[in-house]
Amino acid sequence: MTVGIIGPGRAGLGLALALHGAGVRVVGVHGRHKKPVPRGIRLSVGGVAPWLDRADVVLLAVRDDSLAPLVRQLAKSGRVRRGQVLLHLSGALTSRVLAPLARAGARVGSLHPLMTVSTEPRQAAARFRGATFTLEGDAAAVRSARRLVAALGGRAVAIAPQDKARYHAGAVFASNYVTVVLAAAEAMLVEAGFTRKAARAALAPLGRASLENAADLGPARSLTGPIARGDVATVRAHLGALPPRERALYRHLARATLALAREGGLTRAAERRLSAVLGDS
Repeated sequence: MTVGIIGPGRAGLGLALALHGAGVRVVGVHGRHKKPVPRGIRLSVGGVAPWLDRADVVLLAVRDDSLAPLVRQLAKSGRVRRGQVLLHLSGALTSRVLAPLARAGARVGSLHPLMTVSTEPRQAAARFRGATFTLEGDAAAVRSARRLVAALGGRAVAIAPQDKARYHAGAVFASNYVTVVLAAAEAMLVEAGFTRKAARAALAPLGRASLENAADLGPARSLTGPIARGDVATVRAHLGALPPRERALYRHLARATLALAREGGLTRAAERRLSAVLGDS
């Protein structure tokens, strides 16, 4: 099976390296402009990819808002072969965005890596190996996607089109919003007297341990801290120490934590006391 990739960004270059390292023949990566690429990657630019009609599988590794225009360009080119597989990498969009290519006889689907993508292609490639990928689309496209995931030693999970937006929102919570919360925590430690470097060094192992505990025990059983203990005085002290913006974020997250703490054994009485401290807004 030969693979071509359109889009020489983080995901495109990372997957090109990962697939090449797994023994899959990558015929090329195509983009709009010349740019430095890792050794072993063949980059073509402008127009339609010169290898388009030679690839068994074409991965569309472009931003969501660039996908529809790219699909129209490929459909108009007349170079998409009947039976050729085209897979986009969007976590939120479904294979319906590839409908013009399906009408041209292609097999279409989506292949989303459930993994944060490093700016460094070789690090991105390493993270793709063994990752979970969600698959959606017609049967032939999904079969090809499974072969690619198997080559990478990853885990393939089929997903219904109507569930993709909810699934992708979950991925955003586990990746982007974790980063946002860590940024807030770093700022609080800096305000408390840490250097930024020291704050980051201190929080990184704490965050990793929390993730590992949640993975091993489940979120409810791994939850620690003042809300899990029902420690009203500590929560009140936190609220009093924070400026308005951080206080609002703390309150919002604390209310979500209450439900999880209840699963972990927090009593109703403790929950009522904490709710009173957190207030309505």
